[in-house]
Formats: sequence, C-alpha cells, structure tokens
Amino acid sequence: MTAAGRAVLDPATGRTLTHVPDTDASGVAAAAARARTAFEEGWADTSPAQRSRLLRELGELLREDRTELAALERMSTGKPTARARGEVDFAAQVVDWFAAAARYPVGETHPAGPGMRTYTDRVPVGVCAAIAPNNYPLLLAVWKIAAALAHGNTVVVKPAPETPLSIRRLVGRAGDVLPDGVLTAVYGGAATGRLLCDQPAVGMVSFTGSTAAGREVARRCADRLKPVCLELGGKSPVVVFRDADLDAAAHAVVTGFTGNTGQMCVAGSRLVVDRAVHEEFVGRVAAYAAALEVGRPADAGTDLGPLISRAAADRTAEVVAQAAQRGARVILPPGRSSILHDLDGGFFVHPAIVDRAPLDSRAWREEIFAPVLSVASFATDDEALALAHDTAYGLSASVWTSDAHRAERFARALRAGMVWVNTWGDTEETVSVGGLGQSGYGRELGLHAVDGYTRPRAVWVAHRPGR
Repeated sequence: MTAAGRAVLDPATGRTLTHVPDTDASGVAAAAARARTAFEEGWADTSPAQRSRLLRELGELLREDRTELAALERMSTGKPTARARGEVDFAAQVVDWFAAAARYPVGETHPAGPGMRTYTDRVPVGVCAAIAPNNYPLLLAVWKIAAALAHGNTVVVKPAPETPLSIRRLVGRAGDVLPDGVLTAVYGGAATGRLLCDQPAVGMVSFTGSTAAGREVARRCADRLKPVCLELGGKSPVVVFRDADLDAAAHAVVTGFTGNTGQMCVAGSRLVVDRAVHEEFVGRVAAYAAALEVGRPADAGTDLGPLISRAAADRTAEVVAQAAQRGARVILPPGRSSILHDLDGGFFVHPAIVDRAPLDSRAWREEIFAPVLSVASFATDDEALALAHDTAYGLSASVWTSDAHRAERFARALRAGMVWVNTWGDTEETVSVGGLGQSGYGRELGLHAVDGYTRPRAVWVAHRPGR
C-alpha cells in the first residue's frame, strides 16, 4: 500500500497497472447508508416491471462495454482475451435472466374463511453486500448484483483487492441506468470486507471466496443474526470408470483442472480412475494437457494465462514438490523440469499431474487454485465413492461411465452441490448452483437465488374487522 492506494498488478508481467485506495471506515459506512437511503426512498417500491426494464438496460450496457470490460479483466487477472470476452457475455445473459425473473410470480394464496384473505409473499432483504473473488471478478459479482436488484434490494459490492478494475467500470457505468445509490462499491481487502459485514444497514451478505474467509464472514454476521450466502472452496472429484468414453473423459478432465489456469472453485482437481485403465487414462490426460499453450493473455493462441500472484505460483510449486518428495509421480509437459514458467516476469505455471498422490498430502487435500491434478485409483465402485468423498468440501463432482445404473447410483450418492454425469462444468443462468459441507450454503443463479435475497412473509387480511 502506498499513498496512492493499493497496487493492482498485471499478473502476466508483475508490473503495476494502477493504484486503487482502500475504502476507509467512514467510506464503507457512507456507501451502506447511501444504499439504505436508495432502498427506503424509492427502490423498495419500484415495480417488478420497472426493475425488469432497468436490468435489461444494464445487460445492454454490459454488451456495449464488452471490449473495455474484457480488457480490464484480462489485464488484472491474466485471462486470455477470448475467455474474458466470454465471461462478459455470460454476465450479460445472467442480467437478462434476472430481468425476466423480476416478474416471476412468488408466494401462495391459502384457504381462508369468509371475509378473510391469507397469503404469503416475499419481501426484499434491503441492502445486500456482495463480496466477489479474484478468479471471476466481473462475472461472479454480476451473479450477486443481478439477483439482488431483481428481487428489490440495493447492493454494495466489494471486489477482490487484486481485481477491482472491471467492477469499478461497471458501477460507474451503471449510474447511467440505475437510480443513485442502488449499486455502489467499496474497495480493499479483508479489513474492508469486515467493515462491510459489520454495517447495521447491511441486511445480508453474499460471499464467494475461500472457506477460511467464509467462516469469518459467517461468524461476524451470526453475531447480528444477519443471513449469509456462502460459495466457498472445493476439491472436486472426477470419477472415471473403465467403461467410460475415455477420450471424451480425458478432454473433460483436462478442461476441469486447467480451465481459468485452475483458478476455479469447481475445478476437477482430483481424478479418481479405474485401476484397470489407470496408466492408459493418465497418459491421455497428460498428452492433452501438454498440448495447451501457456502464454501471454493477449496472444490469440494462449490457453493458460498466469496465476493471480507470485505467492500463488510459489505455493503451487511447493505443494507439487512436497508430493514428489513423498513418492508421487509428477508429470509435467515434455521438456519441462519445473512447474514454474519463466515469461515476462509473470506468475505463470505449467499444468501438472500428481499421480498416486498420498491421500494425506496437500496435493490431494488442499484447494490449490492452480492447474494441478491429483490422481488416485480404485478397484470397486465402493472404493471409488469413498475416494470421491475423501474431502471436507462438497461443491461439485463428475462421474464418467456407460453403465446407466451406475450413473444413477453415483448421481444420487455423490455428496456435492453440483453433479455432472458424462460431462463436466455445465453452468447456466437458469440453474441454481452452490455447495455442501465446507463449500458453503445458499444458492446462486436460477429460481432458488430468490431464497437468499428475499424473506417469506405471511399476511392475513380481514375484510370484516373483528370477525
């Protein structure tokens, strides 16, 4: 931190892009108060049709700003250009969906006697704090913003300290569409997040980030009986049986552990493979992973950009080295002796496979947030399920088999908030997603997002008072 603010780095070069000052305690309080005023003095009474119209305009704004927003995402996260543009497109789709959802009917009418009407409806929470991570800065913030606004709330968003640029741009431009105070932002690290959680004006907190940080959010909000939605870490299994389409599965496994340079909470970072095809399958995965291009985010041929920080790259190398010291076979792309990739001073790593990782190793147990795949094999269905469940997390899981009975059994048995059968990673704005266990609670997207951003209310109306 300098007098100019917190440095925002380009992870592809390690150089400083700009400085963004942390919002101090008075600034956080002012943002929350401004959002509260906006809610009480107009937004709460805005009709669903009006909220829907404004959200559609916000979606169009995202599309108009696609090039600029994607460039900001690329610069501050190191995402390849095509990936950054695709995430802006998905964000616009999410806004469109919630624009429609604002007008969906909610509540029920209940049987009542003559002269009485009884119904339930849903009322907005008020001011929602949206705390977004650094791996999908714009997209995951928009998941929260769109849902909260659609259901009648105002929002104070806090981006991750490493990646504030796209959110700063969005909030600035949203002022052309939304009434004053409906969407505001604060900036900084954990201290700013704590201040935001503690604001009396904030009615709920939606947080995406690490499990450790999520626990702190939950503890702080529990003292005030403040509801939270937590989308936290993962160490997700991909279970591959010998009867699967092995080539399709291998491609999916590579996408699952290298996508976004492995910086995904849903990353399929543990491969649980049938012992009968272990060597063959790991060989396919290694070959497909080796074909990926690690390079500059602006280059058209780049598949994997850098990690978010030098610390992340160094930690990844440390975890892989520890597994190797304990007897795991580490598979890197041909000609590479280190997972670290020296390019332009950036935070690059190569994809790595940690074959036969010790089950008590960090490589098997910890969320690394890098393109590292840990591998174990099984002989029976029960052993496969036990290995898949050998984690405290429960965000996602994938199973590959041509046996319909086995597919149904695993789809039912896998303890995860998202389960993919003979596919991996499908996500749509219409489908609610979230985790189990140490991966959090609450749901984003889809129809069930309403549960986090509203509260049900029971109403009795007597048309003959005193009956």
